[in-house]
Amino acid sequence: MDKKNIYYVNGKFVEADKAVIPVDDLAVLRGLGVCDLMRTFNGMPCFLEEHIARLETSAEKIGLTLPWSGETIEKIVLETLERNSDMDNANIRIIITGGSSSDFMTPRGEPRLIILVTPMPSIPAHWYTHGVKVITTLSQRSIPGAKSISYISASLALKKAREQNAMEALLMDRDGNIPEGTTSNLFAFIDNILVTADTGVLEGITRKVILSLAEPLFPIEFRTLHIDELLNAREVFISGTNKGVVPVVQINDTVVGNGKPGKNTRKIINAMENHSPELSCGG
Repeated sequence: MDKKNIYYVNGKFVEADKAVIPVDDLAVLRGLGVCDLMRTFNGMPCFLEEHIARLETSAEKIGLTLPWSGETIEKIVLETLERNSDMDNANIRIIITGGSSSDFMTPRGEPRLIILVTPMPSIPAHWYTHGVKVITTLSQRSIPGAKSISYISASLALKKAREQNAMEALLMDRDGNIPEGTTSNLFAFIDNILVTADTGVLEGITRKVILSLAEPLFPIEFRTLHIDELLNAREVFISGTNKGVVPVVQINDTVVGNGKPGKNTRKIINAMENHSPELSCGG
């Protein structure tokens, strides 16, 4: 019999199939809540403090007052991970719900804390060796900088991407500006300058590492990219916690550069691979 994952749900450690919350929670009724995702390396969560800090910022942005300190959440994450010690590589999802509401609209009760530990799925090797296709979609985050559990627009965008054999959808406004993807930060090399948005985007933890490693290698410019310059960029790549640095070789029907992962992107991938795992995971 397969061992079941153990989740933490609002004060209790339970088997995955017994994890429940009340139906009057605003996470169920209104999609109100925040979340964060991290991965483990050699059994340790990477950038745990940074992810919890971002979670707290997300909660503040949507008006949730947390009854737990960051240190308390950190301890619960580590205990949940310990109860799933059979996983060599795992994803850790922290979810904070809006809590129960008597009028089904207004946050009135305390938020609920949920922590899910699951095996990390394998990533296709060809993403990194051959690059990926992405598409653009007219969409924007409702609250930039907040990692909300409300993923309707992202889910629809990713469904559209899959239908076009793409792995990600880039969010574009009506003026053609593209700050980020549905689940990733966006970078491009324009005339050998690394360009990425610094406003109106989710503060990616992997993004911060990339920028620190790229700083001695390339000039960096912080601004939102436009679709026209993105389609004419020498190199484009996306990044995220569970995917690292992924070269983009096609946007919609346009081939990026020569259609292969570029040398500058490879430099960043190599720098990430050589980056100290102990520092990466806070060990």
